[in-house]
Amino acid sequence: MAADSTTEADTRSAILREAAGLFAGRGYDAVSVREIVEAAGVTKPALYYHFGSKEGVAAALIAEFLAAATETRERVFAQTTSVRDLLELYTREMLALAQQYRNTLAFAFSIWFGRSSLKDLVKQAEEYDCKVAEEWIQLLRARGMSERAASVTIKAFWAMLMHELMKVVQCPEFTGCAYSLADEIATLVLHGVAAFDEGTEA
Repeated sequence: MAADSTTEADTRSAILREAAGLFAGRGYDAVSVREIVEAAGVTKPALYYHFGSKEGVAAALIAEFLAAATETRERVFAQTTSVRDLLELYTREMLALAQQYRNTLAFAFSIWFGRSSLKDLVKQAEEYDCKVAEEWIQLLRARGMSERAASVTIKAFWAMLMHELMKVVQCPEFTGCAYSLADEIATLVLHGVAAFDEGTEA
């Protein structure tokens, strides 16, 4: 019984791994179920058993990444107290996650910023992003920021972080130092927000 469970888990993992690579390299719409199962070394019935369809595979890939991102965010939020520590630690953790899920993230970027038939999945991802932004704003307000300052902080921080995540995805040889990047991003964001506040008060 245990052996069967392990085999099923391995089959599911192989399908996700190979699908992520194919989707990242050629785009979701250009990849067939046959290509996925051949790359994974499994049968079509195995894919349909685990995921129901090619779209089910795509949804499972995104769900797996978002679950990992959520766990990362919750861990960071629980570990730190200062805003700077939050920004630095979250940056380092997300860069590590991007390296771990490079193909899945490349696929995600392709459907979020490109053309794809996965409209429902894009909508779910957008809803998730809004939820995450609200969580960040509430956390920063709990750390003493005004709602406006928290909103500006997250907009600036997320734009910079997304740029670095894209570099990880686009450059397999990327070797940027996560610690120096985290320090630079936190410094730029917090100095910018401070200047924004001063300008608002003036």
